[in-house]
Amino acid sequence: MNFSLRLGLVIGVVAAFGGAIAYLSAGDQGLAAAHKTRWESSVQCKSCHEDVYAEWTGSHHQIAFTNPEVRKLSDDFRKEECMDCHLPRPLVITGFGSRTLPRRTHFDEGISCISCHLGPDGGLLARNDRPEVPCAPKRSTDFLAVKSCESCHNQHWTTDQWRASPYAAQGTDCASCHMPEVTRVRKDGSKRMGRGHVFHGSHDVATLKKAGKFEVARAGSEVALTLTNTGAGHNYPTEERHRAVDMLYRFVTADQETGGEWTLAYRFRMPYRDESTPVGPGADVQENTQLPAFATKTVNVPIPAGAVAVETRLWYRLTPFCGDDSPLSTLLEERRVDL
Repeated sequence: MNFSLRLGLVIGVVAAFGGAIAYLSAGDQGLAAAHKTRWESSVQCKSCHEDVYAEWTGSHHQIAFTNPEVRKLSDDFRKEECMDCHLPRPLVITGFGSRTLPRRTHFDEGISCISCHLGPDGGLLARNDRPEVPCAPKRSTDFLAVKSCESCHNQHWTTDQWRASPYAAQGTDCASCHMPEVTRVRKDGSKRMGRGHVFHGSHDVATLKKAGKFEVARAGSEVALTLTNTGAGHNYPTEERHRAVDMLYRFVTADQETGGEWTLAYRFRMPYRDESTPVGPGADVQENTQLPAFATKTVNVPIPAGAVAVETRLWYRLTPFCGDDSPLSTLLEERRVDL
């Protein structure tokens, strides 16, 4: 092989190698350009999504880790397993629908934008592909599915309860009630459909009142107290074992303007694992008395002699052992029926 041929081969190999390096470098640069932002905090989303950020701020997702109620029930997170869902890493790390892992950053953000919206490639997920906007989100069916809620909200079988209900077959999912559609206005004045990020639930009176229908009526020599789960796509109450719904009553005699002490007619609640007594009257030990979707429970109470009226109340309690005067108790309904 003469010198000229050898020189040509060397130049060709060097050129090919250099071209490969250039191609690979360009690929890395393209990937870096696509995801040049390291998404870590909800604050990064605020400038473009001010309305969403304002809704999320103060929501029970945002205060999931700092909420005094949660810190008390978790023994100030000495029950470390509680951190998995109250300060979660992005759902995509373990997979949508799988148990989350806790993080050790941004404690004041609880369940943050990044917890739900981060994608497997480091980019962001959303309802639609939007390559033209700064965060360039990609549409994800996993992100939009119930299993994105399931990672945290099936610890006490809430999403399983939903799947067993008629709502699942109808296509009415978690977002239908807890993230209702809202109109968003873009910076150029155009409008689009979005989802609310307040996450109304057990701390919202209007949401609680829509969940059940409370009825009181005389039935012969008895008074019938009835609760029907008319609006919750899962059990009522659901989620944590300390949530409770109580039906109470007291009778009024002719010489009274109001009745005496309140009596618990029935309690709807899932017991703690080590609870050795029934959650309420008429229940067995360790019986879950939560009310499934569209189910009805009626309790009949004998009318005592001399009673001229019955007063009834329906309470929602965030913990089972708080009294009527506690801020953790919410009065949902109050009825008086003349007898």
